[in-house]
Amino acid sequence: MTTFSDDVREAARVERVRRDLPALGREAYLNNGTFGPLPRQSFEAMREVLDRELADGRIDPHYDERNRELADQTRDLLARRFGLTADEVALTPRTTDGLNIALWGIDWRSGDEVLTTRDEHPGLLVPLATLVRRAGVRVTYVETPAEPSRDAWLQAFAARRSGRTRVIAFSHVLWTNGDVLPVDELGAWARKEGILSIVDGAQAAGALTCDLRRSQLDFYAMPGQKWLFGPDGTGVLYVARERIEECLPSFVGYLSGTSANAADGGFEPAQGARRYEIGSLARVQLAGLAASLAWQEEHDPAWAALRISALGTELRQSLQEIPGLELLTRRQERASGLVSFRVAGRAAAEVSAELGQAGFRVRHLPAPHASVRVSCGFYTLREELSRLVEALTKMAG
Repeated sequence: MTTFSDDVREAARVERVRRDLPALGREAYLNNGTFGPLPRQSFEAMREVLDRELADGRIDPHYDERNRELADQTRDLLARRFGLTADEVALTPRTTDGLNIALWGIDWRSGDEVLTTRDEHPGLLVPLATLVRRAGVRVTYVETPAEPSRDAWLQAFAARRSGRTRVIAFSHVLWTNGDVLPVDELGAWARKEGILSIVDGAQAAGALTCDLRRSQLDFYAMPGQKWLFGPDGTGVLYVARERIEECLPSFVGYLSGTSANAADGGFEPAQGARRYEIGSLARVQLAGLAASLAWQEEHDPAWAALRISALGTELRQSLQEIPGLELLTRRQERASGLVSFRVAGRAAAEVSAELGQAGFRVRHLPAPHASVRVSCGFYTLREELSRLVEALTKMAG
């Protein structure tokens, strides 16, 4: 059986990270793909806001000023993290909101086509299905390549392109098996072909190194609560500067424009991507997200991404040696932190529950993707993965 272990220097670095994540003391936390553990710094930032609201009330003369400063701080942190400018960042409640903003901001014509994959999360598939119903859009599925290489994925999309293809919409990392799609190549190809690109970054943002401006993507939506370690109720939408004027806001409100005239219906959209922010932002959650982003900066996101990829690769290599275990995650040049599998003759929910009782917090995916999914965080100990492999070897045997 494969045994994983960190060297002394790496172990000390990981231990410094783990000291800020109290939830890790209970069990092997291997479900970052659903919720990341909350850093102590994020909790303290949220509690500070709540304490002030409890003591002083939720409104005071500095309310608007503090909210603006907090939102600006968060946008600046996100811009620095993902290679953007702050005016390309819209703060949203979740990933799905960002995807809807992008999809419904397009001036669709009946018969327009969207290319996507068969392994998308419902957060993208449901809005696409609604576009089919309400706008007459056609959704075409690309064939999953036999090998998840950059060229193979690019060819898969190019092969399905037609004269009516308007958008490609896909996940940076597939939530089902951890395949990493080549966003740089797909973004550049789409730009060259005059096609818009909309990306679900739920399993990539914070887990992989992403330079979104360089990628030439048009829209990229991400959650705060997964690999960015923020609280739930937070999300982000990147809108490329070149697309802001043509992506029409579908839901608008107090924060969406700089002026509104009730007499003649006049409306001047806010500058940049802020026009997609509808109303008051949840400042408690926003404070938590800003603190989590700052905390990650302290621990070097580039190192974190390399460790996540290395752990995902090592775990996949070890699991493929277990008889009776069907590995769904494929070998690829740059692995994500997600590893999915099935145990022969066992329901995924049953395997997940049994692993939970043994001290491993994992997730089972529902049908049609029924499987067990492990998320390797940069805080994950290699010794935890060794124990997981041992438990699965006994279970499959």
